[in-house]
Amino acid sequence: MRIFQIVNTLNFGDAIGNDVIAKKHVIEDMGIETAVYAETIAAKVKEPDCYRLDRFPKLQPDDILIYHMGNGSPLNTMVAELNCRKIMVYHNITPYEFFTIDSPVAAESCRTGLEHMRGPMKGKFNAYIADSEFNKQNMIDMGYKADEIEVIPVCVPFDDYKQTPDKAMVKRMSDGITNIVFVGRIAPNKKHEDIIRAYAYYKKHVNPDSRLILVGSANTTGMYYRDLMDYIEELEVEDIVFPGHISFAEILAIYKTAHVFLCMSEHEGFCVPLLEAMTFDVPVIAFDACAVPETLGGSGIVVDDKDPVYLSKIIEAAAKDEALRSHIITMQRERLKHFEYEHIKEMLQDYLRRFIDKFPPVTPDDETKPARALYDLVEQNLRTSGKQMQFTQDALLHSAVRTSEIADVTELLNQNYSVRGLIEAVYLSCFNRLPDAQGYAHWEEQAQKMTRTEFVKSLLSSAVSSENRGGMRVKYDPFTEGFLPEPEEGGAAPA
Repeated sequence: MRIFQIVNTLNFGDAIGNDVIAKKHVIEDMGIETAVYAETIAAKVKEPDCYRLDRFPKLQPDDILIYHMGNGSPLNTMVAELNCRKIMVYHNITPYEFFTIDSPVAAESCRTGLEHMRGPMKGKFNAYIADSEFNKQNMIDMGYKADEIEVIPVCVPFDDYKQTPDKAMVKRMSDGITNIVFVGRIAPNKKHEDIIRAYAYYKKHVNPDSRLILVGSANTTGMYYRDLMDYIEELEVEDIVFPGHISFAEILAIYKTAHVFLCMSEHEGFCVPLLEAMTFDVPVIAFDACAVPETLGGSGIVVDDKDPVYLSKIIEAAAKDEALRSHIITMQRERLKHFEYEHIKEMLQDYLRRFIDKFPPVTPDDETKPARALYDLVEQNLRTSGKQMQFTQDALLHSAVRTSEIADVTELLNQNYSVRGLIEAVYLSCFNRLPDAQGYAHWEEQAQKMTRTEFVKSLLSSAVSSENRGGMRVKYDPFTEGFLPEPEEGGAAPA
């Protein structure tokens, strides 16, 4: 058995990419062979056994696939149709309206992803993991069954945060200035403009010795980033730093020197940076939206008002009031226990063991699936118009799997066709046609008078010995002498 993870893009340092790699390590610790496959892999990703999707191996019946769903991609519907045991990890999809003006490409990706979730992906996985109750409810609202979804938070290897922070960055940010920090890509749903507005008031009217650090990659050609730059200029506020997509050691340094973590985001399926800030004992102030209050779990400060005067008072208190600061940090440390790596690792491993027991290995790909789908579609259309199919699905399936002009009768018997389907299959094999009404009536009457074995022998004997027989040559007939002789060159096939 192997467990493969598939993700559209394996990025370096983003929440989904980190979760994929963390889950890979959890699976490896179970002693199970595993690997990660993605359409694109960032150059900075150095994790072993991560491959481009074109190297994906042939699936075996006992393999398990974990698919990370977070945007729109042709990969979504392709994975949904794979014939194996499948788990979807749902990270939520940002409502496309956030990106309509800034990035039509991003908007379309989100729109398509939500469309796939509501349509072709529904019911195509054995089970689902949501990394928050908010995400689970989002799936339920789209029509997924609650009892098929289990909530397992993202897997964060907190020991990684014990690495040495970048010394140069620590020195730069340890200059006596109050550091207000947010970490997350520069995107419309993150609402950086609300952070900037609150900071501008705080710096001008409360604490001039303050600095805002907005860490995250940006689409510098997009309208949102340019609008932020214009907004900063309009507010005439200084000391706003956009360090960009920096190294992990530099991010650690920024967390280490931060006084407050300020999050005004309006769409988060989990929000890992909240946990990162809490790990460094940075008081969190966050807007009450989506999964944010759930992730904080009663810790930090959750606000429902973005008024800059109100926020400035809270920022100042969280940064300067030692008693309040100590209380916030104590509550955040307590909340972090819920997300301890070993705890989440145990949850995921227990889930996978239960999944393996509940869902046995699948059968190999059914080559008749397209024929079944075609039959069902035509039958439905005929029924709508008050008509009915003139032959059974067995007949169509028999034609679909015929790959030779030689018929082995035992293969016909092993198909477990219905009586009518068996009549049709024998006629198709021996006469290249379906029975007429008289033929159907005769053989269905005979089937009621005989055991199945007697009926099959009579039907085959009559067809094989018929002077009108054409169609396939019978190679093996268990009711006669077994293997039948090959016809002499230029001669007729034996009956």
